Amino acid sequence: MPSKEVIKHIGAGRIVAIMRGDFRGRETEIVQVLHEAGIRAVEVTLNSPEAVASIKRLAKEFAANIVVGAGTVLTVEEVERVADAGAAFIVSPNCVSSVIEATKRRDLVSMPGCFTPSEIIEAFDAGADAAKVFPAESLGVGFIRAMLSGPLPDALLVPTGGLTVENVGAYFEAGAWAAGIGSELVNPNVIRNSGLDSLYAQAMRFLAAVGMSNSGEE
Repeated sequence: MPSKEVIKHIGAGRIVAIMRGDFRGRETEIVQVLHEAGIRAVEVTLNSPEAVASIKRLAKEFAANIVVGAGTVLTVEEVERVADAGAAFIVSPNCVSSVIEATKRRDLVSMPGCFTPSEIIEAFDAGADAAKVFPAESLGVGFIRAMLSGPLPDALLVPTGGLTVENVGAYFEAGAWAAGIGSELVNPNVIRNSGLDSLYAQAMRFLAAVGMSNSGEE
């Protein structure tokens, strides 16, 4: 999927489900549940076991419905590996121009991590498509609102870190483009008894909190 279409897909779905940890080979089952709930984007972090293999498998399995990306991408070499595996977007915890540039050379969506206005501007100057605002729980809703109402009114900001069902809606009211949701949605506990049922219910709660229906449409 071309990067412009990936951007539209993520923006339409609003939630990026972050998979970090050991899911013991059950990633496909987990993403199937997320898809059934209406989630449209999944990020597999590279500090998870067999992450590249998981990205390759998920990208192939869910190509028509979910965009699969790689998270915790720190180097150009990692960009190349996950691009070859089928990743559609690249997320990093930091802002490194060489990683952003390598991402765009492969026509992938770039979402580097930023904590300050200067880092956000540097990210976009380097070619990033969106800025992962991390950790959002430290910066707060006011930071998103201030960036979008002041110096960067058209920026695509993705608050990530510490978002919950109770607070995620406020970030969208402040103008967030999408939100990265990690352990509050997907964590290794979902592979335990009844975990997938709980995952479906939690995904539905997050989607309702950001004004999305089961189909992923507004």
